[in-house]
Amino acid sequence: MALLQNPVKGRYRGVSVEAARKHYDLPDDFFRIWLGPSLAYSAALWQPGDTLEQAQDRKMDYLAEQARIEPGQRVLDVGCGYGTEVKRLLEKEGISEAVGITLSQTGADWLAARKIPGLEVRVENWADHRPVRPYDAIISFEAFEHFARPGMSQRRKIAGYRAFFEQCRSMIAPQGRLVVQTITWGHRFPLERRWLSDLSMAAKNYPECNPAFLSEVVAASDGLFDLVAARNDFADYSRTAAAWVRNLDADWEHSVDLVGLKKTQDFKQTMTAAVRAFASGWFYLHRLTFSPVEQPTKPARHFLVNNVIGRF
Repeated sequence: MALLQNPVKGRYRGVSVEAARKHYDLPDDFFRIWLGPSLAYSAALWQPGDTLEQAQDRKMDYLAEQARIEPGQRVLDVGCGYGTEVKRLLEKEGISEAVGITLSQTGADWLAARKIPGLEVRVENWADHRPVRPYDAIISFEAFEHFARPGMSQRRKIAGYRAFFEQCRSMIAPQGRLVVQTITWGHRFPLERRWLSDLSMAAKNYPECNPAFLSEVVAASDGLFDLVAARNDFADYSRTAAAWVRNLDADWEHSVDLVGLKKTQDFKQTMTAAVRAFASGWFYLHRLTFSPVEQPTKPARHFLVNNVIGRF
């Protein structure tokens, strides 16, 4: 039930393969040092007294609840990383099939070597994915930040995001759910030298990455999906990043052996900055649940809608 013959034609397809691999194609052991054994490379969902692993499990359980996961379903993970989320859905929730797409050959090779029953991993752009049949749920955890690059106009960002939502709408079953966790821009942050330096370092570590504003995400999904649940857990990202920094410090020498001193220092600076940025609300962390509309339409003409009541 494709909406458009080529929904991405003329619109941004997200981060390039080269930029993605510059960040993600590092030794698996390096990521395991600071992400922990789950290799979950996204913010956890915390409660008091949690360990990082417990908080990551809670995040994945929330994901399953929001996606209305049931045994026997098919699930797509856009930007699957090391497959943490879909692996749990296969093993704990009993889904029958999971497809993970990624631009990282290293991550895909690592996942394929695990030979997880029911899991297929593909190295491809979301815009090129063609499923054999609709998915019961689509999840995407902190890949959305890579769907726009610095310097893009708001209009072009929204057009690129809309291409993603159109693609998802064409791949999902009528009663399916799309669950997105993404970093978004928060309230106005201070233009101080230290903060600008941290942003510059983050841009080097995450090339071609530019978070959305929540309003841009909502505008892009208009007429394709209903936003049925939303929460802003920016403090959870601050706490997750702080745990990552502690892990890195605890095995610093091994990290340096794996990727070198500069790369290790760059990651620590970026994550340390994230602790402050999210705690202060300069960045937000949105967990968004979407339900496909019955009949896709073009975005609402807001001027017309806002003024139609005046005609009565």
